[in-house]
Amino acid sequence: MKIVKKISEINQIVSDLKKKEKEINLVPTMGNIHEGHLSLLSEAEKFKGVNIVSIFVNPAQFNDVDDFNNYPNTFIEDVEILSKKKCDIIFAPNKNEIFLEDIKTKKTVFEYRNILCDLFRLGHFDGVTTIVKILLDLIRPSNVFFGEKDFQQLKIIEQLINQNNSKTFLIKCPSIRDSNGMSLSSRYSVFSQDQRIKFEQYAKIINSNLLILKKNFNKKAIDNIENELRNFGISKIDYIEVRNEKDLSLSKIHERSRLFIALYLDEIRVIDNFVLY
Repeated sequence: MKIVKKISEINQIVSDLKKKEKEINLVPTMGNIHEGHLSLLSEAEKFKGVNIVSIFVNPAQFNDVDDFNNYPNTFIEDVEILSKKKCDIIFAPNKNEIFLEDIKTKKTVFEYRNILCDLFRLGHFDGVTTIVKILLDLIRPSNVFFGEKDFQQLKIIEQLINQNNSKTFLIKCPSIRDSNGMSLSSRYSVFSQDQRIKFEQYAKIINSNLLILKKNFNKKAIDNIENELRNFGISKIDYIEVRNEKDLSLSKIHERSRLFIALYLDEIRVIDNFVLY
């Protein structure tokens, strides 16, 4: 496994691979590698070619400086984990390597916006699409792998690839869930013991009501999730909504719909989505 930190070096590697007509599979991450990331790498193993995992904590997608500063940095541990998997190259540039000047982002994707996380994290998805486009242009992968945990992000990246007429295929991978039914997230690694206990309790509330919602779809069941969470101590909830997978419009039926949730456990933002069909 090779670790690359310079754009000039990754450019040369990609050029050599293209000359040899090698396929490239890209798994973009912000590090703090967990089973969710490894599931993307496992999916990449099903395809021919060289597997590249990028590790870059993208400052452009954080609209809160404290959130960026508190994001877990576990590069040494990440390298050790990935060295035991079928990862051929780790591309881990620093901020100055990616952003040669001040960080500048631009809104280039207009679909799936002004709803869900886009309403509460201003500029977040512009930061995401900025770095994803940089990575796609640099590495020119045949396939890029993203999980469904942030489903809105997945849809926006899909639109980014389509409108740029990219030859890269987006491989959508299902969320890997913990035993409590919640999708794995790097943010959860910074939970205190007390927060872990609370999170387990919140997960029970969400999942018990999810079973009810799947059996009897109605607004009362959705409202009940929010009421129970607030009664249990969640003071800040960004949204609890059911939306159609195709266009992320609000939905009133099970078919092709998901329950989307974003809330705060103290200062840590928790997002997830759950298939209702």
